[in-house]
Amino acid sequence: MKKSLLIIALAGIFFFLSCSSKEEKKIEKEPDTQESAQKEEIYNVDLGSAVFRGPEDAPVTVVNFSDFQCPFSKRSVDLMEGLLKKYNGKVRYVFKHFPLSFHKWAKPASYAAIAAQNQGKFWEYYAKVYTDVKNINEEVLIGYAKELKLDMDKFNADRTSAETAAKVQADITQGSLFGVRGTPTLFINGIRIVGSNTAKIQETLIKQIAAGEQLKAKGVKDPYSKNGKTKFIPPKREAPAVSQDVHKVVIPSHAPVWGADDALVTVVLFDDFECPFCAKLYATYEQLKKDYEGRIRIAFVNLPLGFHKKAKDAAYAAMAAHKQGKFWEVYSFLFTRQKEWNHVPDFKEWLESKKEELPVEWEQFKKDMESDAVKNIVENDIKAAGALSLRGTPASFVNGRFISGALPIESFKKVIDEELKKAEGKGLKGDELYREIIKDGKPAVAKTNGNRAEKEDPNKVYSVKLSGNEAAKGAKNPKVTIIEFSDFQCPYCSRAFATVEGVAGKYKNDVKIVYKNFPLGFHKEAKPAALFAHAVKRLYGDEKFFKLASILYAKQNEWKNSPEEKFAAYAKEIGADWTKVKAEAAKPETEKAVAEDINEANSQHLRSVPAFFVNGKKVSGAKPAEFFESMIESILKEKK
Repeated sequence: MKKSLLIIALAGIFFFLSCSSKEEKKIEKEPDTQESAQKEEIYNVDLGSAVFRGPEDAPVTVVNFSDFQCPFSKRSVDLMEGLLKKYNGKVRYVFKHFPLSFHKWAKPASYAAIAAQNQGKFWEYYAKVYTDVKNINEEVLIGYAKELKLDMDKFNADRTSAETAAKVQADITQGSLFGVRGTPTLFINGIRIVGSNTAKIQETLIKQIAAGEQLKAKGVKDPYSKNGKTKFIPPKREAPAVSQDVHKVVIPSHAPVWGADDALVTVVLFDDFECPFCAKLYATYEQLKKDYEGRIRIAFVNLPLGFHKKAKDAAYAAMAAHKQGKFWEVYSFLFTRQKEWNHVPDFKEWLESKKEELPVEWEQFKKDMESDAVKNIVENDIKAAGALSLRGTPASFVNGRFISGALPIESFKKVIDEELKKAEGKGLKGDELYREIIKDGKPAVAKTNGNRAEKEDPNKVYSVKLSGNEAAKGAKNPKVTIIEFSDFQCPYCSRAFATVEGVAGKYKNDVKIVYKNFPLGFHKEAKPAALFAHAVKRLYGDEKFFKLASILYAKQNEWKNSPEEKFAAYAKEIGADWTKVKAEAAKPETEKAVAEDINEANSQHLRSVPAFFVNGKKVSGAKPAEFFESMIESILKEKK
């Protein structure tokens, strides 16, 4: 499954300076540093009733959207403490809450800080929480309140009140409007700065103090601009190009089809109901249905991926509904409720609990879900996808032209418009037209990572930056260096890791492996696993790192549901002290090292894992051992 990632236009100088989130991907990811290359813009961030320090009419106002559990927010807080002292009386410092979803205690800490604020102790409580952002829990939050001698009954009532939750949500909503995706994000007299970039913050602050003082000298009472932009509009990116190649995609006779029989454009969608990117594309397809009604038809083909444990059951449900003529209604129900059911232990039980909401005759639907006929339909769909060499979802074919992943709606519209124009002169419609278009089409898609990769030069040599913090093994003076970008929770990475380990062992005098972490956002335990493994590398060296990596890959299904308990056991298994490893994993230096790997993956435009660079030549996906051996033999032959 492809993971669309943010493409970096400049060197990623901000990544290791901020915590960030994208909830629909649930990934810690670099804020868009393309923004820093644009002309400086002023934003009018309404201060509302937010807590602040310093004079209301100060020459400069700094608004900090921050997270109490983010180590990078702590850096900005420490920096601001120094700047407030240095420029005493010249800075109004405003705090806005922006707790990130993957920081479990960030939102409770915000609630507690507001409860302390209600007793006039916000800044004292704020200082205590930021003293140790890695050590926050219920006991700690209560302990800080007691240390400040707060009225505990009021404190507990306030931090659990709907009013307090609404205040935090208002800050989050406002931050999102102004493009806050990560913390800290600061606005200095409306100038947006992403991350705890000390030099940039200080430089901007000094300039804005001077500008503000000039305004005050002219009689302006409050220099804080009220004329800035009221929301952030990200820069438009050019939609990825879609190949003109046509593929021979035959629509299965059992496939549900939406749209006009005489449509000029036929779209075949291979989808997985548990895939978050398919859910994202669902909204795109719903809009396309409205915009091209009468001109397109959409055929649905199931492609439940193996590592999505509920995907097949969901496919069975959809096809059981199809037997009652209700496929598209259940299709919508499953995608719009995906976040609800993909976390339940038993999908069928969940579905039964919602039977009153389903537009089907329940007993027949339930029987069809379990029937061999429905299961065979899904298996045949999977085989059809395999024959086309599809490896991920969503996968779309617009009159046979392949669109990989959840591309923006503009990409789909561009291809549909092109195909409508082509079709107008053919004098054919519907099935007859579609069969004519695809009759000489390619039998399978290229084995690449999406539309962008189809144009990559296989002989291109990439320059991959190494920080020196990576785990490595193999030859000291290698003739072949394999740089591996991988995710401990990715099943394909598990297979690829074992393959490359075996190949490297075969050529141990000539080959070196360098491991770089690239945890994907929809694998929620991948980042903690990466931090755990890198902590082992920092404390115990490369050998134990690779021992641990082998265990993590071999036991993926064991640790993904209770990671910390299992991590402790694995540490013991390799002879590591779990207490020390856990502390090391929590250090900013470990976080930074993993961040550097992710940043480099982004700079190389990697969209999925595993990915390898063999003496600089890119290899995407879990290739067989023979593939790597052939590359190595070729390189060794050239070097003789």
